[in-house]
Amino acid sequence: MNEYVAGDYLKLAIFYASYLYFPAAAFLLYAIAKRPARRIAAALLLAPLTVLAYARFVEPRILLTVEHDVAISRCFPEDGALRVALFSDLHNGLFPNAVRAPRVARRVNDAGPDIVLIAGDFVLNLDPEKHPETFAALATITAPVYGVLGNHDIGRPGADVSQPLEATLKSYRVKVLNDVLRVAETDGATVEIAGLSDLWGREQDTAILRDRGAVPRLALTHNPGTIKTLRPDETVDLLFAGHTHGGQINIPFVTCRVFYTACEIVRYGYAKTPRGPVFVTSGTGMVDLPMRFNAIPRIDVINLSWRACDQTPG
Repeated sequence: MNEYVAGDYLKLAIFYASYLYFPAAAFLLYAIAKRPARRIAAALLLAPLTVLAYARFVEPRILLTVEHDVAISRCFPEDGALRVALFSDLHNGLFPNAVRAPRVARRVNDAGPDIVLIAGDFVLNLDPEKHPETFAALATITAPVYGVLGNHDIGRPGADVSQPLEATLKSYRVKVLNDVLRVAETDGATVEIAGLSDLWGREQDTAILRDRGAVPRLALTHNPGTIKTLRPDETVDLLFAGHTHGGQINIPFVTCRVFYTACEIVRYGYAKTPRGPVFVTSGTGMVDLPMRFNAIPRIDVINLSWRACDQTPG
């Protein structure tokens, strides 16, 4: 059964209290139309309430598919390309307005990827008995699916549901990579996929990233801060992550100052770092507040390419 703490009850109170917007908006619209003396005050109050209502009722239910072209800088024996669908932070559980797995699965299939990567945080206080029905739709994804667990999945914070969650995901053909490296072969490419456990779990085995081979090495983890922990001999050609939610409430010039950790590597998208390039997806769900603003839920499709080394004699 769900084990709510005081903070969860407060979050749910905010979730359900937000429905008061509708009678409040009706009253303020009436005041604007019928009470000239109060028109300006009513409008000034209605405007911010409507922005909050958009963040609560509209944006969390939008789901975008966004394409990116990324070229791996290292060269290889042969040219290659791979189409990767990436999503994270479903956070199904506490907030009923989070995007559901069936909708995500349909969008992923529509995108036609070669492989699918899920960068953790599947749950937010979700009863393990509900894991099978909540994530069953992941089995309908036609491309091979690889995933890692996030901090909420392993109980940082909340309950540790990693064992039942991992069992459920594996039953739906999601290959959960817990500090292991696998070779993935598609019709057009062969790559290494290194799955790293969550940074907050403090048990990451980054040694699997040593001895880089002759095919592209893609790393998948939840927290992009992982890239800062790698040693010089632990290398990746591209690290995929989530965790930031794109800021979730993304106010330009404010969010990254107040919530520095959301922007420490990159709030959303592609970035180069001293330890290698990173792509961070903004996720589809929410924590703390049942809202998203200027951080629309999305599935990112990364069109990866790499080139053959020039073998022309110098």
